[in-house]
Amino acid sequence: MTTHPTHINQNLSAPAAPAYPVHQAASYYPATPTYHLARTTTPALYPTAVLATGVIGAVAGSSAAMAINLHRVQDNQMTMLQAGIDSLAKGAGAGVATAAGIAVAKAVGGGSLATLLVMLGTATGVGYMLNAVGKTTAAKATSSKAEKSK
Repeated sequence: MTTHPTHINQNLSAPAAPAYPVHQAASYYPATPTYHLARTTTPALYPTAVLATGVIGAVAGSSAAMAINLHRVQDNQMTMLQAGIDSLAKGAGAGVATAAGIAVAKAVGGGSLATLLVMLGTATGVGYMLNAVGKTTAAKATSSKAEKSK
């Protein structure tokens, strides 16, 4: 007796329709892939990334300010304590300006050049504003010291 599938149940006929769906190869092949265009969305704004960028800006800004102030210390135009305080203040301003520039650039989105221009414009504007506030505060402090000395 043979057990080959063609010889098993030779007296039964094949079912008229299969119990499961059968896909016709001719209707599905050759397969045409569908490509979906990439959606342009606004990139996510992560507060930790903005904070980290602000810290990097503060370190870079205070380092650059300290390099300039060290020349002033050598020329006896300021003391080392004044140089340190001035460098930290300028570094904090640079950090805030950098963080604001990154936050606005990420919120606006766009291409690389547009992002760079938005970041530079925002950071420059924030730096200008902080510098203007610092000058008015310094002018008020200087005028009040001058009045007290009279």
